[in-house]
Amino acid sequence: MLSEPKIVKNSRIVVVGASDTSISFVEALLSTSYLHFTSIVLVAPGGLPHHHYFDKTENLRSYSTSYTNQELKRLMLESRVRVINARMTDIDRSDKNIILHDDTVIPYDTLILGMGIQDKTLNSLGYVSRGIANPGEMMRADQILSIDDPHLYQHLRLNGSLINMLTDKKRVKHCVIYGRSLSTYCCIQGLINRGVRAEQITLAIPSNTCHV
Repeated sequence: MLSEPKIVKNSRIVVVGASDTSISFVEALLSTSYLHFTSIVLVAPGGLPHHHYFDKTENLRSYSTSYTNQELKRLMLESRVRVINARMTDIDRSDKNIILHDDTVIPYDTLILGMGIQDKTLNSLGYVSRGIANPGEMMRADQILSIDDPHLYQHLRLNGSLINMLTDKKRVKHCVIYGRSLSTYCCIQGLINRGVRAEQITLAIPSNTCHV
């Protein structure tokens, strides 16, 4: 199959989001045996999922049900498509461009939006997570993080400021985890593996009827 001629497609395809849907869409394009796409751009805030940790004990979120870390590594998306670590803030439909948070303009012929389901608890309260660039009218609290923060693993890295504060034995600090999803418990386990003691963690579970 490698020796068979392929039809070259130069259409500019931009995929926004690093969800399972976005990655599977890009994989489908790359695995089409008779086509060769020369311009695929994947806008992935925070980078690809498997770039954040190397060992499963370092994970802070629930695993994807579609791709394991090993499968993502084997796809080698970073060497086959252009991956941009940025957040889209606007779409210019008339000129077929998307605007990134740093005002970079990315033109497209075909635009695919596959951001997936994301936590919006902070947004409903008028806040944004610590790693969101250009929050606009939203307020940003330095020590409030969403599980879907694109820089979650950077904020909670070993020897980082937040982890050092939580693991300081002289000045005991407490951490509150709010939620009822599987990622809630994964985050607790990830913090414990980073040296945070269990008695410093408070789990707040919202009721089924809570609108936040």
